Amino acid sequence: MVYLAGVWHDGGMSDARFAKQLVGELPGLVEKNILSTDGAAALRRHYAPLAVGKSGLSIGLTISAILGGLLVGAGIILLLAHNWDDLSRPARAGISIAPLLVSIGLSGFALWRRSTSATWREGCGAFYFLSIGAAIALVSQTYHLYNDLEAFLCVWLMLTLPLVYLSGAGTAFVGFLACAVAYNAELNYYNESLFNFAPLAWLAAALPFFVWQVRKRRESLTVTWLAAALAVSGVVVLLAYSDKLDFTYYWQVAFAALFTLYYLVACRWFGGARGWRNPFRVVGGLGIAVIAVTLTFKDVFQHPPDWSAFASSPFAVGWLLAAAGWMALTVSLAWRKIPFNWAAVLFPGFVSVSVFGLPHVHAPLLMNAYVLALGVFTLVRGARRDSLLSMNEGVILLVALMVSRFFNEDYDFVARGVAFVMVGAGFLGMNAWVLVKRKNKKELSV
Repeated sequence: MVYLAGVWHDGGMSDARFAKQLVGELPGLVEKNILSTDGAAALRRHYAPLAVGKSGLSIGLTISAILGGLLVGAGIILLLAHNWDDLSRPARAGISIAPLLVSIGLSGFALWRRSTSATWREGCGAFYFLSIGAAIALVSQTYHLYNDLEAFLCVWLMLTLPLVYLSGAGTAFVGFLACAVAYNAELNYYNESLFNFAPLAWLAAALPFFVWQVRKRRESLTVTWLAAALAVSGVVVLLAYSDKLDFTYYWQVAFAALFTLYYLVACRWFGGARGWRNPFRVVGGLGIAVIAVTLTFKDVFQHPPDWSAFASSPFAVGWLLAAAGWMALTVSLAWRKIPFNWAAVLFPGFVSVSVFGLPHVHAPLLMNAYVLALGVFTLVRGARRDSLLSMNEGVILLVALMVSRFFNEDYDFVARGVAFVMVGAGFLGMNAWVLVKRKNKKELSV
């Protein structure tokens, strides 16, 4: 961590953001006689170019390179398919491997001469990833090596994993996640056999790459879309496992654990990011809200749960691991004094008690009370922190609870209309109060 001219710079802040913040602080430092005019001018000359940066151009070039790599790979596949039946087996094999060899050469050049260029790295990663899949598919079709999708995806994963670490390309990582998700669907969604946890092992093998990217460039756009891909992949993988379950209520418990872990991860490592720049926070918070409101309906608890069946299922082990992760992350946040929403963190406990600890008649009452407490706590927490986003989240959660109860119970239209008007007026009044409060603070600071 570095302190310079009144601005702290740690490893989590990008150089461009640090430079921009520093340049913005210079006039105030000169006015307070903390820094001389010449010193401020020297700092401005040094940091102003970094503050401007080339993020827009770099992002545009990177996206263009990714699209170019994808289109080139798809175009080669289509060209080969046009006259494929007229070629001999050796010619097919040679043509099948040729794009892969070209992608290896381009990736080697990118690592050797363009190692700092995200455009080259991501474009070559996308082309390399598609070339691997095309080569496997065409060679196996020529020599009849693989007759099922499961083997094809497994080989593709095996050959893509080294590419992820050697190239450092986010496109290769996202492609690997897509293959792992498809492999999991093939094994656990379309297959009626027992649970197969091989896809989880593949996902675990790629996690160190994501951790390395987070430590290296936490606030970059690359980490944002990598986190989004990983968060969505986790949800889709769990959906495939949940579909195989014949036991009632398991999906609520499983998703409650997953979304809460997402929220804890977001607070622990991505607490400074807001909105769409924090995918784990978005997916985790939205998942907690949706599952919690869903469990307030009586129809969800129609059949008594089978605790013995749950305890003997593979999900029991997963639940214990999730509980250990939940405890470790919660203790870490509390020890580091990182603020978080306690009501959201306690969500898995309330779901477990409502599913396994209460009669199905009383379980919806507990979840209604929890959603009410979560909304109020989030609203109050946002007001104390002067966070309009948190306050709106709390109000939206309370509105969702009210709407679900009005449409699930027998209330006339007049009562519903009056309630909606009151809540809407309170929502608008709260936003106006926060804006006035911020304006007054700004005027006082000036």
